[in-house]
Amino acid sequence: MSGAGVGRAIEQCALAIARLDARVSASSVTNAWALRAAWTGYARALRLHGVEIDEIDVFSWGTGVSIPKRPARNTLLDSYAAFPIWRERMAQRGRHWAEDLPFTPRRDEASSSPSLLVRAFDLLTQWLQAELALEAWLALPILLHRVGITQGFLPCLIAGDARLRFGTRDSGALMRRLLGELCDRAEAGLRSLDAMERARARALCILRDQRRPGALRELLAMLQVAPLQTPEAVSRYLGLTLSGAGKLLQRAAQLDLVMEVSNRRSWRLYMTPDLAVAMGFEARPRGRPPRRSAAIVTQPGSLLSAFDREMADWERRFGPTAVEEASDRCEDPLDL
Repeated sequence: MSGAGVGRAIEQCALAIARLDARVSASSVTNAWALRAAWTGYARALRLHGVEIDEIDVFSWGTGVSIPKRPARNTLLDSYAAFPIWRERMAQRGRHWAEDLPFTPRRDEASSSPSLLVRAFDLLTQWLQAELALEAWLALPILLHRVGITQGFLPCLIAGDARLRFGTRDSGALMRRLLGELCDRAEAGLRSLDAMERARARALCILRDQRRPGALRELLAMLQVAPLQTPEAVSRYLGLTLSGAGKLLQRAAQLDLVMEVSNRRSWRLYMTPDLAVAMGFEARPRGRPPRRSAAIVTQPGSLLSAFDREMADWERRFGPTAVEEASDRCEDPLDL
């Protein structure tokens, strides 16, 4: 598995992960990003495990917002049962990398490699060969943290290949592919974090300029944690009438804070602009990026504190337990 190609792939992947890790540790939207990144990573793990699912379906389950015309959930097998357990494992600190492994690690060439990334993928390979389970595909962000590559848990860093279960003659090519995918995942996570930080700054500027914000502040804090919404869901969570929730989302759309992506006159679906681009509902913007929002100079302390309190409240409500309860209430695509 030696060679300049693998060495360069290790370097690029390590730099991408380090950039993401440093930004997440100092971000104002760390908790909201971690939840969204967990949905993204979980979707990738399900596909690696052979479950035919799109990322938008995991976001739909996570936010408790059903999307019309999407495939119905399997009622015989709960694909999301491992999600709260996985998040609880990521919340555990100070664990050695060998703890909780359902196998006895063996020593070979990869395990003695000076690259921690190669060692992490070697442990993932041994896990998959010992127990082909969804928990094995979900283990990579935990292994990356416990072997010392990341300071925090980065749940978007899910990468893998079916050949890991059987071994391959060209291990160098497979390792380059895995490192390339992991690098792409880290860069996508950083783009998502950038978009969420810009959305937060812009939301605060808009709230500053609103003479009558009403429930707009609560909606914007809610969108940071749950970027997929419908009038029915907003009505349920914010305690508004259905008509009031629809008007509130239309107001947010006029301010370019959300996008209506369903093209329907009823049962409308709204997403934050960055999620709409990531999910393919909207074309990626071209040209020079817009300038960052101007600094907030009017009552910064009270505005930031109020918005952060709303975000913290929604992060608690959309935690693993709340997410599971919300998904149980939305079995029917039209039961919103």
